[in-house]
Amino acid sequence: MNHANVLILMEWYDHRIREGIGRCAAEKNWYVTVNDGCALPQGWSGDGIVALINKRDDIIRYISNKRVPCVDLGSFRLDIPLPRIHGDHLLIGETAADHLLERGYHDAAFFSTEFQRPHELRRTGFAHRMRERTGKTPRLLVWSRIASKQTDNWSAQFKWLKKELSRLPKPLAVFCYCDYDAAKFETVCLDAGYNVPDDIAIVGVDNDTLVCENIRVPLSSVRHDLVRIGYDGAALLNRIMLGEKPPREPGLVPPRGVELRASTDSATHSDPLIRAAMRYFRENLGKSIGVADVATALNVPRHRLSRHFEQATGKTAYATLIVLRLLEVKRLLSLTDISIKDIAATTGFCHAQHLSNVFRRAEGITPLKFRRIERGNSSRR
Repeated sequence: MNHANVLILMEWYDHRIREGIGRCAAEKNWYVTVNDGCALPQGWSGDGIVALINKRDDIIRYISNKRVPCVDLGSFRLDIPLPRIHGDHLLIGETAADHLLERGYHDAAFFSTEFQRPHELRRTGFAHRMRERTGKTPRLLVWSRIASKQTDNWSAQFKWLKKELSRLPKPLAVFCYCDYDAAKFETVCLDAGYNVPDDIAIVGVDNDTLVCENIRVPLSSVRHDLVRIGYDGAALLNRIMLGEKPPREPGLVPPRGVELRASTDSATHSDPLIRAAMRYFRENLGKSIGVADVATALNVPRHRLSRHFEQATGKTAYATLIVLRLLEVKRLLSLTDISIKDIAATTGFCHAQHLSNVFRRAEGITPLKFRRIERGNSSRR
């Protein structure tokens, strides 16, 4: 099989999945026919199909009738017995939870417009990690369960979300199924007068820059590795076309961390005194400050503040200051080219080596290695 003839049959367009498929197709010297969701290519005859299947029964019948190897790049239709490569949705949920927990959020919710298998898996991963760490189960907000026949009614969805938000504790962390859902949720939050992220932190999935970077508060998003899903799915199809037995279990592609933007670029706590202290810390990160300084600023005896921190957070006020400094260090490493020396000065560390030592103890890697990893992830987004 020198030049396999492969059909790309997807219910909707996704340029990153297609980019991954294209890389593999070029390596394998495929002849490619591309169809995205509309009219099916009647008369096509070839060696294999890369598909993304959800609700189109005509596409399912088409694939079945062709009787050639097919790999599905989604987890929507597990009732159809096909080899699959798709995102590790449980791990996507856990990654979002870890990102929000690191910033001090304990009350949480999961929001999605629909609720199919991928939605359920992401919610399960998120809820398990949040419950494991906080003892609290995130609230499930699914619009399709409220309006099963009018899921596209934005006005009704807006009113419903606004009402639900008023009932939930603040500060609140919200994990949304995708960036489109996250953008909807942010619009509701801001219209209702909530501050993002101090009152409500929001994280989506897919890191769609068109959505994430062009709304009032830019959205943090889990980097769903869609390019790799496309590439690995195409590579699996190639092996099957060459005679390899299809795997019995789907191949799971892990996410590549979280792209940090303003919608979660904060750290918080439900206790008013702790929140005030953390606000003071953030506003003075570059200064040589300690517990005595924040106690004076808040007009609270130092011993009382120290005791309150340990009772409310389980750690000292100074440890909380270090956490906030390291969060800012990671933000600067990810988003800027500022030197380690200048980052140390900006975030209140004595010098670059002091920063490196503290960072290595907390993260297990050096600041420069962290920057290289983050840059690698961002370059493939």
